[in-house]
Amino acid sequence: MSVGKVRDFDIKNGNWSAYVDRLEMYFVANKIAEDLKLPTLIALIGEPAYELLSTLASPRKPSTLKYKEAVELLQAHLQPKPSILAERYRFRQRRQSAGETIADYVADLKKMSRYCEFKINLEENLRDQFVCGLRSEYIRQRLFAEDNIDYQKALVLANTLEAAERDAGAVEGTQEQTTSRELSERIHKLELNKCSACGVNGHGAHNCRYKEFECSYCGQPGHLRRVCRKKEFDRRIKSTISNRGNNGARGRSRRGRVIGSSAYGAGVWRSGNMARGGAATLAPHAATTLPTRRTG
Repeated sequence: MSVGKVRDFDIKNGNWSAYVDRLEMYFVANKIAEDLKLPTLIALIGEPAYELLSTLASPRKPSTLKYKEAVELLQAHLQPKPSILAERYRFRQRRQSAGETIADYVADLKKMSRYCEFKINLEENLRDQFVCGLRSEYIRQRLFAEDNIDYQKALVLANTLEAAERDAGAVEGTQEQTTSRELSERIHKLELNKCSACGVNGHGAHNCRYKEFECSYCGQPGHLRRVCRKKEFDRRIKSTISNRGNNGARGRSRRGRVIGSSAYGAGVWRSGNMARGGAATLAPHAATTLPTRRTG
């Protein structure tokens, strides 16, 4: 019974190099002899890949090839050898992206270096590009301060600093949330303790010495002018009327002079238009009647 399973090769989306690596391990695990590797390859790659191999090997038949020849034919077609200069250029352009961890950044750098043929200088080139492409200025400067740091040590130190930055950010975020919540709670408590008679915090209206005073604005007892609700209500009404009046002055009727009358009642504007032949037009700029203000 064979060990493991190798699926058909996907000639559109598959990675031939990775497929061959898995196939080689399958040969080892199942102790497949050299003279049986080609038949095993042909049996496992699937019909689309076999048809491609037949086309590439023509006029020879795939069965007449050696195993290495079949692999190289498919390799040259599916993954032609890229330009070393172009691959190194792409490698040099790689930078750590926003939100990308150092571990993911390094993994992609190593993947990109496969076709750069750095050979014995691989780790030196990985170190240089890794450090130069780091997103964190703090981590990069910290690595610059190290004397002749190698690739492995740079990676360990950068991961440690990244974790420290992440933990520090989490702690600061928690502290900010706590401070904001505590401030909101204090403000809420102050609002609850605000006296309705005088507006001062720290006591209720029932203990306020102004609870029997008569308001100089509305004439009602029990509060001072500065906390008078009627005063605030009237202020808002005047503000609303003023805004509507300013807007209405810009929108006079184009068909004739508007002679209108307006009255305020139950929070609704009512207008009448007496322009000859004119359509009904709202004239909020006209005279307005407001509740009589009492002074005291």
